[in-house]
Amino acid sequence: MDRKSHISWLLIFFLIVLLSWFWPVSVQAQEVRLDVPFVPTPYEVVDEMLRLAELKKGDILYDLGCGDGRIVIEAAKRAGIRAVGIDIDPERIEESEANARKAGVEKLVEFRCQNIFEADFKEATVVTMYLLPDVNIRLRPTILRELRPGTRVVSHSFDMDEWEPEKHTYVAAGLYPHSVYLWIVPANISGVWEWKMNLNQKKIDCRLEIEQHFQKYSGQLTLGEEKITIPENKINGNLIDLVVNPASLRATTLHFTGQAIKDIIKGEIQVVSGQKNSKENWEARRRPGTAREIDS
Repeated sequence: MDRKSHISWLLIFFLIVLLSWFWPVSVQAQEVRLDVPFVPTPYEVVDEMLRLAELKKGDILYDLGCGDGRIVIEAAKRAGIRAVGIDIDPERIEESEANARKAGVEKLVEFRCQNIFEADFKEATVVTMYLLPDVNIRLRPTILRELRPGTRVVSHSFDMDEWEPEKHTYVAAGLYPHSVYLWIVPANISGVWEWKMNLNQKKIDCRLEIEQHFQKYSGQLTLGEEKITIPENKINGNLIDLVVNPASLRATTLHFTGQAIKDIIKGEIQVVSGQKNSKENWEARRRPGTAREIDS
């Protein structure tokens, strides 16, 4: 081998060594690409987030982008509930676990090193987050389609665009006020619902056609031959509370209350006519194929 060839091979060898040193660092940096920078939530804001969440026995809280674990830890300390933190940064997960041990709640909490867009948090009854607006919007379809109706969602600083919050408060912390938002995941009650009921000593066919946008809905109620316009109303989780006054029934009010579980509504109908007050069971079924997405 001549001198030039020997030098070329030495250069190739040193290049391979350098790549072997820096390649793992490069791969690791790509794996921990953060969608949201770590900025701790002030404890004054944590207080307000947990207050709006109204934690109770049996709740399961998931904090998406848990950072140093403070929301998860505070929820476990204050309410004695199970709480789970998810963060893509392994350094934050180690810090959270250490903080949980210091607080003495390590048996109640769990921290997972995961991408929040790939994580399974369907069991949550409370979801907290301090993310960015575009991340909130990307998460919104998962929240609406996979979380149980009635799940409370609390966000620090950023909203969910056209999905209006149930509550919006401000907290003074540091140099500026911080926004805190609360949403209640609504059941999807869009579509056509059908049932029979007794009215004026007759059993009549009833149909409720609903158009829904997030938690707000409107539509048309058909009672036998009469059609009644339903103005904009709201569903609270999976709880329906609807009052109508049929024109064909003088001084009569119908009060529908019930729970929507998938394609069935179960509850009761209260009929108030003058001094008379009667009740009957209400069970409506959704016509297959009529449900629509509520966030489109």
